[in-house]
Order: sequence, then C-alpha cells, then structure tokens
Amino acid sequence: MLEAAAITRRFARTLALDRVDFCARPGEIHALIGENGAGKSTLINIFAGRLKADAGVVSLDGEPLAAGSAHLALKAGIVAVYQSPMLFERLSWEENLALGGFGAGVSRNDLAAAAQCAQPLAARLGFDLPPPGTPVERCSIGERVRLEILRALSFDPRVLILDEPTGVLAPAELGAFLELLRRLRGEGRIVILVTHKLAEAMAVADRVTVLRRGRVAAERLAANTDEAELARLMIGEITVPASTSAAPLAALGDRATPALTVEQVTLDCDGRRALDRLDFTLSMGEIVGLAGVDGNGQRELVELLAGRRAPTSGRVRVRAHGGAITVIPQDRDLDGLILDMPLWENLMLARPLRDRFTRRGWLQRSGAVAFCGELLERFRIRSAGAASTAASLSGGNRQRLAVARALAGAPQVLVAHDVCRGLDLRAMADVHRMLREFAAAGGAVLLISSDLDELLALSTRLLVICRGRVLALPADDCGSERIGLLAERIGLLMSGAAS
Repeated sequence: MLEAAAITRRFARTLALDRVDFCARPGEIHALIGENGAGKSTLINIFAGRLKADAGVVSLDGEPLAAGSAHLALKAGIVAVYQSPMLFERLSWEENLALGGFGAGVSRNDLAAAAQCAQPLAARLGFDLPPPGTPVERCSIGERVRLEILRALSFDPRVLILDEPTGVLAPAELGAFLELLRRLRGEGRIVILVTHKLAEAMAVADRVTVLRRGRVAAERLAANTDEAELARLMIGEITVPASTSAAPLAALGDRATPALTVEQVTLDCDGRRALDRLDFTLSMGEIVGLAGVDGNGQRELVELLAGRRAPTSGRVRVRAHGGAITVIPQDRDLDGLILDMPLWENLMLARPLRDRFTRRGWLQRSGAVAFCGELLERFRIRSAGAASTAASLSGGNRQRLAVARALAGAPQVLVAHDVCRGLDLRAMADVHRMLREFAAAGGAVLLISSDLDELLALSTRLLVICRGRVLALPADDCGSERIGLLAERIGLLMSGAAS
C-alpha cells in the first residue's frame, strides 16, 4: 500500500501540509478532497517525487521511497495526471505519447506505431484522438487531458494519481472514464482521485480523505458518509445564496442594449473551418451560456474575441461606449498567468490596471503592490503576499487571481472560459456570485463551459456550439421539467448526436 506518515511541507511562511497521515490500499479508489489551498496538490506532488517533504516519510509496500525523485517514483509504479497538462506544446500528440509507455520498442521515426498502440485504450475510454501530426499547442484542453490520461496508463502504473481529471470531459466520456477507474481497482491497483466534484467522488470512491488547511480533517468510508457531510468537513458551514443555487433562466437586465454583436463570422485556421457563420448578440445585464464539448470551436472563438485572430469573414462589433472586452482564459497557466512573476506584476499585465498605476510613463510600484494586497484579501486568495510568485499558488487560487484581475479592470464584456474548472464549492459559489453581480451592474458575460449544471444555474440565455456552429435555445420556462428536457436536448447537441 501507499502510505504517508507525518508529512510536513512549508513554502516560505505558508504551512502547506502539517503532519499529514494518509494510506491508500491496493484494489481501492481513494478520493482526496479539500478546498483550494488545502494541500492536495502538495501531497500528490510529494507522492510523485516532484516535491520533497520537509519532514515525514512516504512508503510503498512498507519500503520508504526516495524523496524528491520523479524518476524513482515512476520506476516504483507511481504515475500522476495533473490538473494542468504536462505535455510538450510544440511536439505532436503522437510524439508526446511515444515519450510514454507507448513508445517502448518503437522506432523514433515510426510515430504511427506509437499512435496505433494507443488506439485500443483510447477506444475503450471513448476518447477521440486528434488528426495525425497535430501539435499539442493546437489541441483543446479536453484533448490534452485525454492525452495525459492515455500517456499515464501506458506505464501500466501500480499507483495512479488523478488531479481533477474530469473537469473537461464530455458527459459521454465521463461514464466510460469512471468505469475505467473501477476496472483499474479490480486489477488491484491503487487509484487516488483528487476532485472537488463530490458526486463523482461518492459514485466511484471506496474511501475519502478530507484535507483542510494542510491537515487531515477526516477519513471516511464512502458508504458511511454523504455529500453534505463531506462539504461540511471541507469548508465548514457555508451558506450559498439562493441566486447561486437556483436555475434562474430569466433576464437579469432588460437586454435592450447590445454590448457585443457577432455577425455571420467565419474563421478558417490551420486548414480547417473552426467557426462557421456565427451569429449572436450579447446584451448589457445578461449572462449568455455557451455549451459544448471541448474542441468544437470554443478556443478559436475566445481568441477571436480577445483580438488574437481576425475573422475570415463577418464582423465583431462592440458597443462604442467603453467597449472593453476582458477574457478569463481556459488555461490559466499557459494563457492567463506568468508563473515566475510576482502576483502584483501578474495583475499589472491587464492594461486597465497598468494604466491606473502609471504616471508619466512610470509604473507606480508601491500603489500596485498595495492594490494587489487589497485584491488578495477581497477575493480570498491564499498566498504569501503580493511579492510571491503565481507558481506558489494552488490551482484554485491561481484561478481566483485570474478572476480578480479580470473584474478589477472593470470591463464592459467578460468572456469566461471554463472559469470554475478546478474550484472548490466555496470558490465556485464566490465566482458565481461575482458573475451575477457583474451582470446586475450592467456588464455582459459570455460564459463558455462544458459543465451543463453550471450553465443551467447561471445563464439567462443558452447557446450550443457544435462543429463551429452556434444554435440558440429558448429558455422561457424555468420549471424543473423544462430544465430537464432542455438539459437532455443540449447534451445531445453537445455530443453532435442531434442537429
């Protein structure tokens, strides 16, 4: 079994883990849960050899593991799939898989053989592989996560650690993925599932360990607990405002003033049609949800709205007054933050904030640092202060930083792409509240997500994107039966099974 005894780890003034004991047994799925910053990522990084504990011992089958050695952890059969994909962006997906177990005995020049080795497992999981030769940088986040999972399983691991693996999987893929975890458990492997989705943890886990502020708050048999108890153990008593738990599907504003208009936009890129005659309007005071399986044109639409791409045809119009569009990108580590830079400098990457603290061409550092401290407190971002780097934050706190920067810039239009991926219950409630308040104050939100529950809870109108085309769905009736039927229809459209 995999066992951790009295693991302690400190980052500067932050005590990330405080004498943590943990045990995962063969033939079980052990869920590791906790709010953002609770210490989950630090613990699994110690298991996988990416970090070295300040104190304590990790052992496998009673034998202590070499501390701080990813190579020796892999050799012992411990493989991790992280929340932020760890792939080589400029290499093709076949080359990335060949660097894993699929490349064993395969010539460097025969990448097709590595891809062929991966195909049966991908088929078992229901994963579609990208077109041959596609560089990872052109793959969607969902495709990257699927490639990470395939590469991890290619090592035939004894211990498989999964850090928020299901956040970008399509509904049709989720069932197959959970069934795979059950098969791995049946083969006697140890599966550690790090997740904030309590329903998924309860559906598949045998035991659950709850971390809270770097300590073990509880360990429970899944059969002896429920989601409500786990939520209380994670974050204590939390009152979610009615507006964040009910499905409104009713206008927050009068929707009389268009903030963003996309008119018959077509976008060709990389030899394919990514967007096909998109036509929709986003008005002041509303949250428009865009549903779809990742890889159907969402990323290209975000890049278009961010000004990184120009449409092949059609046009994008922004309301003349103000006119600022701010994007919260899907991949916060690659597109949202510069991890080696201090938090206050990451905030100043936003032009509106940089302009606010610039005088005669000089950035007023003291004011920027003080403002950063205010945002850290207001948005409850756990950090060692404004001078600490973005890399020192947990994944959820990095996401909070990205949201804080976007809202602090007072944009007119906010494009939020998978804004709650990897966030815990409290953080999700906070972000949902912020989006509603932004819209209620007259802002316009385009909420792009593969989480249908989130879209139904927040959206005033719903759109579905499939193969680069957008279909508008009416949401006049907010009754539960109507929402159920609507969810079923959207699910079919998202998967491309209906037209």
